[in-house]
Amino acid sequence: MLTRAAISCLLLLCGTGLLHAQETKSTSTGVFTEEQAKKGEAAYQRVCASCHGADLHSTEPEAPDLTNGAFKFGWQGKTMAERFEMIRMTMPPRKEGSLDDQTYLDIVTYILRFNKVPAGKEPLQPDINILKQIVISVP
Repeated sequence: MLTRAAISCLLLLCGTGLLHAQETKSTSTGVFTEEQAKKGEAAYQRVCASCHGADLHSTEPEAPDLTNGAFKFGWQGKTMAERFEMIRMTMPPRKEGSLDDQTYLDIVTYILRFNKVPAGKEPLQPDINILKQIVISVP
């Protein structure tokens, strides 16, 4: 009897894991639009470029580059939710959270697009539950 219960629990856990794996998707499938990334570029140039550089190469010692190795190391394998939340809660310095959520997300999509992550056909919305299911894949 105990063995049957253990097997049932194991099957249930494996099935739940498979279901979760199916819900997760990668940025390599195109999870934002080109238009969204262009809006993000305009906001980035207005709000972020003074520290992170117009070309995403930092102009300030405390600000990380947002391209090349620094991007790959800091973004690969993270979820969109992790990057979105981190940027929203820490940027811009001394004005954290001063942009609306869609603008923060558009900036994230611009950073992705600049780093050659492909755009898709549907705009990405700032829904944290959806963003948790999208894993960043660096080309």
